[in-house]
This record gives sequence, structure tokens and C-alpha cells, in this order.
Amino acid sequence: MQYVNVGPGGQVQIDQQALKRAEAEHKVKCGRYLKFAFFAHLAALLLVNIVVWGIYGMLRSKDRGGTYPWPLWVTFGSIVLVIAHLLSMLPYYVCKPSSGCPRWVWVVLLNLLLVNIVAWAVYATSESEANLGRRPTAGAKSGNENWRSEYLWPAWVSGSTALAALVVVAMPWICGHFFGIHDDVGDSEVDEEMYYRSDSD
Repeated sequence: MQYVNVGPGGQVQIDQQALKRAEAEHKVKCGRYLKFAFFAHLAALLLVNIVVWGIYGMLRSKDRGGTYPWPLWVTFGSIVLVIAHLLSMLPYYVCKPSSGCPRWVWVVLLNLLLVNIVAWAVYATSESEANLGRRPTAGAKSGNENWRSEYLWPAWVSGSTALAALVVVAMPWICGHFFGIHDDVGDSEVDEEMYYRSDSD
């Protein structure tokens, strides 16, 4: 489709209507690609969970796999991956492109937040299960009444992700200061690119 016309005097004329239509078509196609990628990801994870739970059912029925429902961790990880996929898509549906804070920054920050939630959830779950095993039986004396572990390993996750978040937030400003932000494109640059493309066609 021709977006640029060159007049007799060498003036460049841009068909704004055709350009807007092309942008709208591009957005519709991107939306379809995102939906397809999400449902393909969801179908793959669903298939993995069906296979894992099927193996667990067969092993457990023969008294080989024990009674611990270990596929729950696979299902938990699958749910986390689906949420991460949704969080990665959310900024592209909600946020408008910005040169000061690109959408990829929000994608990274949301996933870092998810990592922290998962780490603390795993810690709380594992500690509650471990505490049940460490509780003394009725009438038994224990020299240590504090069953909860004092080592908060998720604090390392929170600290490292907080540092990573600071770097990610500062990255657009640093890169924009030295190299120019990739989303910050002026109209003159677009017009020039379209002009050269029309000449090559």
C-alpha cells in the first residue's frame, strides 16, 4: 500500500487515512498473535498436567509412588507460568507506549513481583509442612519450642529482585541519555523512513 506521494515540487504527502488503517490492522494482528500464544501455552501446560497426574495415579494405585501428591507442585508451577504470561501481556493491552517508561519495564516489574509472591508462598508452605513434622507428641518434652526456621531465604529473593527492579527502572533513562530510547521516535524520522521506502518500492 502506498503511504507516501511525492508532489511535482518535491513535497512529500502522506496518506494519513491509509497510515491509520495500517496501524489499526497491525494492532488487530498483534492481538491475535498474543491470544494464540497464550492459548497455545495454556494447552501445553494442560497436557503436561494431564500426563503428570496420570503417571501419579498409576504409580499410586500400585503403591509405588507413595501418598504424597507431588504433581501439585507441577500444577502450582503451571499456574505460575500462566500468571506470568498474563502479566507479560497486560502492559501491552493497558498501557500506552511511553518513551519515559516503556511497556517492557512494566512487564519485568510485574514478573519480579510474581517471583517474590511465589518465593514467599513456597517458603510459607514448606515451613508449615516442616513444623507439623517437628511438633512433639503429647506428653513429650522438647528443648526447643520454636519450630519455625529462623533462616528467611526468600529475603535474598526479595533483595535481589528489588535491586534488579531499580536497574530496570533506571535502564530507560540511562539508555535514553546515551543512546536514545527506542520508543522515542519523532515524526520527522518516520516521514524520512517512509519516503525512502516509497523510493525503493
